[in-house]
Amino acid sequence: MANNIVLIVGAGPTGMTAAIELKRLGMDVRIIDKSDHMARYSQALVVQARTLEQFQRYGLADEAIARGRMLRRAKFYSEGKLIVDFTLNRVASRYPYALFIPQSQTECLLNSHMESLGVKTERPVELVSLTQDSEIRATLQHADGRKEDVSPRWVIGCDGAHSAVREKTGTAFEGGRVGMSFFLADAEIIGPETPGDELSLHLNRGDVVFMGRLSDRVVRLIVALHEQPEMDSKRELTIADLQCAVDRVGVRVQIQSAEWMTPFHVTDRQAKHYRIGNVFLAGDASHIHSPVGGQGMNTGIQDAASLGWKLAAVARGADDRLLNSYEEERGEVGRALLRFTERGLKVATVSNPILEKLRDTFAPIITKLPPVQQAAMGFITETAIEYRSSSIVVDYGGDGHLRAGDRLPDLSLRNGGLQSTLLQDWTTPRHRVFGLNLDEDDIETLRNDLRHADVIHLATADLDAEGRYLLGDDGKMFVLRPDGYVGFRGRMGYQAELMNYARQEALA
Repeated sequence: MANNIVLIVGAGPTGMTAAIELKRLGMDVRIIDKSDHMARYSQALVVQARTLEQFQRYGLADEAIARGRMLRRAKFYSEGKLIVDFTLNRVASRYPYALFIPQSQTECLLNSHMESLGVKTERPVELVSLTQDSEIRATLQHADGRKEDVSPRWVIGCDGAHSAVREKTGTAFEGGRVGMSFFLADAEIIGPETPGDELSLHLNRGDVVFMGRLSDRVVRLIVALHEQPEMDSKRELTIADLQCAVDRVGVRVQIQSAEWMTPFHVTDRQAKHYRIGNVFLAGDASHIHSPVGGQGMNTGIQDAASLGWKLAAVARGADDRLLNSYEEERGEVGRALLRFTERGLKVATVSNPILEKLRDTFAPIITKLPPVQQAAMGFITETAIEYRSSSIVVDYGGDGHLRAGDRLPDLSLRNGGLQSTLLQDWTTPRHRVFGLNLDEDDIETLRNDLRHADVIHLATADLDAEGRYLLGDDGKMFVLRPDGYVGFRGRMGYQAELMNYARQEALA
């Protein structure tokens, strides 16, 4: 039997998601972490709509929502004046909000699900060497000092900004440090500008305070300052230090206590390559950036979703070149993310009085424009990410605005007077083929030809107005990849082209 073992290095949200995706697809997985415990504190906080859609497929979305706090609005202030009031409730998703939930809680959910699938993190186990020639050779060091030599077929580095996997493959991590001082705390605060159920961002001459409520008692607080406050580098951060930083921005709150707090630095970096032979980088090992927009953990989770099904397809017999599309698709997402967070931070922290005045004058006007709101919501929630230019996406046109490479929304359906949705029962990791108003012979042919996909017959009458707008008229086929994106679109006359696509992903 061929060696299809995947070694995952790093058991944070990205690593556990990779393990879940692969195990659901029938792969053999080992996941290791050099720490002897899961995260106790939570740098990542926001779970976006696109990630909740993925959690829905795992059966975790409802529990995550129950543990978290839904935030549907963001308010930006400059020197105490409201300049932007932004809502997320028009996102085309069943989750039209940002979910505030500590990373430690997200990890608990993912870990429980991963272990229910039969995968348990090996702790503390460290990767001490990694080479690949004709095959991968890795050495793992266990807590008792014992060393173990392993030869997995693939390695996924999910081991963070200081990734050992990235370092041992000699992969450059390009970029640099952001020249600001950052402080983070989960604190009890009081005062007239304490946030309610919204995100609040306060700007003052280039300095920033971000606040979002974690619970009725605790608020997540992030402060970014242009100048380094005078502090003895040998002593720990105190509430007085944090209060001084908040006062400098002019936010009218008082910090009463803190569950935890820490200074931190921000860098904008991206790995030069996401694929190095049979080694892959995902999450913070492949891209890190400022916390603007709450994208980091979510992007890593989506990296894992993109890579998992491609590895399983190659294990099933697909051409190894399919794996090149991981870097092609997710590398572009990483580049766009770094551009967005870098520019967003520059706009928020502008200290030139003239530029600050221009921002405060035009931001309220520009952000009220529907196209701007739609683009911003789509980017922040990650629902607008698309792979239309990907080399593995196939589109033979037709009417309807949904194209190959697009995320497939969970469209509303009408079924005998009962309301349902297109993807509400999509919990398997298999491809789905939707045939729009095809005859029974065509459906039976598809089911016979595509043994590794689920073929669904969809009638135009089942669709509401949005569904008809997106999917168009009868006679078309859409292939939905396990990561939620349309991989193929074409009419039933393109059976030969569909079969070529199916062979590419080992569906036939």
